[in-house]
Amino acid sequence: MEDAPRGLRESLKRVAVTLKEANIPFALGGSYACWARGGPEPVHDVDFMLREEDVPRAVEVLAASGLRSVDPPEDWLTKVFDGEVLVDLIHHPVGRAVTTAMLERSREMSVDSVRMPVLDATDWFEMTLLALEERYCDLARVLPMIRAMREQVDWDQVRRSTAASPFAEAALLVATRLNLIPADTTGNTAAPPGRSPLWSVRTEHPTQPDQSATSSRPATSGRRDGLGRRDGLGSRDGLGRRDSLGRRDSLGRRDGLGRRDGLGSPTSVVAAAHVDDADEYLAGELHELLAEDPRVAELGLEVSVREGAVLVAGEVATETRRRAVTEVLREAAAGRPVRNEVTVTDSRTQATPSGAGTGQDATDAETAEIIS
Repeated sequence: MEDAPRGLRESLKRVAVTLKEANIPFALGGSYACWARGGPEPVHDVDFMLREEDVPRAVEVLAASGLRSVDPPEDWLTKVFDGEVLVDLIHHPVGRAVTTAMLERSREMSVDSVRMPVLDATDWFEMTLLALEERYCDLARVLPMIRAMREQVDWDQVRRSTAASPFAEAALLVATRLNLIPADTTGNTAAPPGRSPLWSVRTEHPTQPDQSATSSRPATSGRRDGLGRRDGLGSRDGLGRRDSLGRRDSLGRRDGLGRRDGLGSPTSVVAAAHVDDADEYLAGELHELLAEDPRVAELGLEVSVREGAVLVAGEVATETRRRAVTEVLREAAAGRPVRNEVTVTDSRTQATPSGAGTGQDATDAETAEIIS
């Protein structure tokens, strides 16, 4: 583990525990909320969402526990430092006040062994997409987050709340064209003149019967149930795993319609994909497969599809795992050439004794290989 993430996590836990002990309502926000839900880990700072009226007391109790407060020029947040680690206490993200209802929509999760409320995934994406602007519109950062959290988000709600932002619209269009998220079914248009473009459609989530106290979002088909998980028609079963219509079986493995068979072994991703699917989508599916397959279980590999061939690069710890990359891609992308340019970080595992193994082993030990 790198020193930066380790220090950030320790400060994250320290602030969260301090706020919990003081009974100050909050939710983990920013990039660490995305990380808690499966996204990439940040390396810069930690963000917490609080109501504006709770910020002075939060600063007081954090200062009493040894943190140093700073009064920044921005009027939508306050900053505190835990040593060299910056912690933002945000009360007005992208022009919208943090409210009690927003905090109540958050979900309690275990974050690096400490249980704390984490910002609702739909709220999180609304804020993230509305923060995009002409000088900051990095889709290379946003798309991996969409891929990591896509099943936890009400995308129709996100489209309604971000309809006035062309940058959010562009990000959602790209994600839709890559088949990362479902197509738009809302018929959204931008907010009419005279209405605020930020959060103009939604002030709070509507309430309907049969809701749990932990979530005020309606538990309708394709959305989350009272425990914050998807219902049986939407993608996940009552245990938070995908159902037979939503890609995974009751053991959490992919089914024959979605990507994997009932035994957990990969079936052909290419056969399951439409013939007109973009190469980027196939690359994303293969990248996800390499992260999920226990033979590989690597998030850091780069997968691309060029002229019908699958290319994979990156580093793994052992030669066995490097060979497993080839095996998994060969099974998943049946009929496509696979070029494995993955290197082994432990040089001791790269050397093969003379005469050991089969001819295939020797071929697989090549740093780069082509497999038809």
